[in-house]
Amino acid sequence: MTKILLLCHDIPSMTVGATLPLYHLIKQLGNKYDIHLISFNSKKYDVKLLEKYLSDIDTLLIPEYLDIKNQLKYTVKNMLSFDNIKTRSFLNYYYHPKMKKLIQESLDDKDLIITDMPMAFYVKNIKKPKIVYAFDAVSDYNYKMYNKAETLVSKTYWYLNYLKIHRYEQTYNKFDSCILVNKKDKQILEKDIDTNLEVIPNGVDTEFFRNNNEKTDPHIVFLGDMSTPPNNDAVKYFIEEIYPKVLSKKQIPFWIVGRNPSSYIEKVGNDSNITVTGSVEDVRTYLCPGTIFVTPMISGTGIKNKILEAMSMNLPVVSTSIGINGIDAENYKEFILCDDPTGFADAILELSYNKDLSEKIGLEARRFVEKNYSWERSMHKMEKIIEKVST
Repeated sequence: MTKILLLCHDIPSMTVGATLPLYHLIKQLGNKYDIHLISFNSKKYDVKLLEKYLSDIDTLLIPEYLDIKNQLKYTVKNMLSFDNIKTRSFLNYYYHPKMKKLIQESLDDKDLIITDMPMAFYVKNIKKPKIVYAFDAVSDYNYKMYNKAETLVSKTYWYLNYLKIHRYEQTYNKFDSCILVNKKDKQILEKDIDTNLEVIPNGVDTEFFRNNNEKTDPHIVFLGDMSTPPNNDAVKYFIEEIYPKVLSKKQIPFWIVGRNPSSYIEKVGNDSNITVTGSVEDVRTYLCPGTIFVTPMISGTGIKNKILEAMSMNLPVVSTSIGINGIDAENYKEFILCDDPTGFADAILELSYNKDLSEKIGLEARRFVEKNYSWERSMHKMEKIIEKVST
């Protein structure tokens, strides 16, 4: 049985987009390969959910700080070393000498290394077959944020981030294969990366995301980690440009569901029409029949798993082109595409008035996900790449 060393920047979880593919890699392929997981542990996610699929688990606690000052102290302390600067780049939250030692001590009997993007620098020079799960073109996102920034401070921040990450992405050339979640990100990275780039779309656990809610509660919902700039940009765009056009015709409640709401999100929660939930135990509770799911994204990269999950829940989705990027669904069959505020608002109103259309699109969306975006399908392709790289 092939022995795999799997590296992740935190405990893989089915609720976090950045670790979701590795979570399902473990679940789908744990019975076919001997997988040893090494990761940092933020104490936010339960590793016990994965124990039965893994041959070994080693974690290193990464402190959770409630204030930026202490988090910065932790980061600076760990990155101010010649070893870190030589190995990675100057700014690196995930560098830790104990992690480097732990990985080195676990390499001898391994046939293959699979790592996520933040951990790739630890093994870039290891002479073993290696796969990096890059997910998307992060540097391109930072460059777009730089172009969008309005202040000198903000522009400087995003441009320095772009330079740092663009340099880091050159690390992928030291791997045998680099995995991305959509074709657009592959096209961006192949301009600078020479290694083999593969596209494996994210999947959906269609049994878990099945709409068994008995009640019908008509509302609009946006779902996501509300601490990220793309999600905040999307909500701000929706509230300022789209939602007033909806309310002028019909009172439909808007729910913002997701952890870490920013100060802006918390403030808009004071509006009687808007509910901000913060972190929730089970997002499915908020995706009941009658829901219109919106992804008014105006920035960001990769596949939006929240769209696939909503589709799996038989919900009609209204999305911008950026939101639906990487998902090959058909407009007005499996979702509705709108890139202008008036059209977006009109689509929401149409779905709210036309129950037959709403249910039809939701049904087609579910069929589309079942056919094209199962984790079994995605991990079957991953298995082929593993076999190719390790032989």
